[in-house]
Amino acid sequence: MREEPRSDERFGSPQAAALYAAAARGELDRARQLMAQGVSLDAANAREMTLLETAMREGNRRAFDNLLALGANPVYLGSHRDTPMHFAAILTDPYWLKTLLARGADTEVRNRLGETPLFRALGQEANVQLLLDAGADIHAHSRSRETLLHKAAATLNYAQVVRFLELGVDPRATDDLGGTFQRAFFMARESLLNDSAKAARAKVRAWLRERGIAVEDAGQR
Repeated sequence: MREEPRSDERFGSPQAAALYAAAARGELDRARQLMAQGVSLDAANAREMTLLETAMREGNRRAFDNLLALGANPVYLGSHRDTPMHFAAILTDPYWLKTLLARGADTEVRNRLGETPLFRALGQEANVQLLLDAGADIHAHSRSRETLLHKAAATLNYAQVVRFLELGVDPRATDDLGGTFQRAFFMARESLLNDSAKAARAKVRAWLRERGIAVEDAGQR
């Protein structure tokens, strides 16, 4: 039998649990009463997840929508690495991010690593497109000076490397270690890649050479 999470893992306190339950049931007057008693909409649980993040994790759209209506902060950064915006960006269901963006949530909010939600969305194409359509800055850097090219290469999102090059992210930009995106992009041996990754590499090589940029793929064939 699957063990249910402890209450402090889900909500942090009985009061926060009551607030979440009220939001999930649509009892907004009860929720406001709890808030007037000092219960925070941004309360975190033992896993450092806010009520908004708990709603997303559990797939509870009603709780999520009502928490937002009550004033939950989608860009709140407590002791957790990410904000709810960043958490929404990594999820498969684009509903969460689409809803936050529709309510005007900041596309440029930073997490503890200095990353915007677009960094976290890599690997979730629908979320990447939502953020781009909302005007997310493709030239953002993390605290370690990584660009979206660095992040896409490091997470093996080769198609996104091609996309961000074509969108205009600087291929010469270096991180704190002095490396361009090519260091990670060409790290894996060619023989280990699937056909789509090989095609992306070929496209990137051609793109770089057309612009007179040295290709840093020595020994990776």
